[in-house]
Amino acid sequence: GSSVSTKFLVHTYGKHMFTCKTVCEYMKKLICGIDIESGNPPDEPRNVSCIQYGTDGHPTCTWDKGRLTYINTTYVIQ
Repeated sequence: GSSVSTKFLVHTYGKHMFTCKTVCEYMKKLICGIDIESGNPPDEPRNVSCIQYGTDGHPTCTWDKGRLTYINTTYVIQ
């Protein structure tokens, strides 16, 4: 067997898909690929505020998330 390698720079935020294909007798065949999500790490939440009405109520919280991450981000309050 043989191998091929390459490097590429990701200059923009968001989702990117890269694929490797072979060409044999004018036909292309997908042999591998990778999906990359590029963005910012999340900032630490600021101005966290929670309120609960009554002893059995569910708390409702708000906060400033900071800069846009450009990737799926989940926040958990503990």
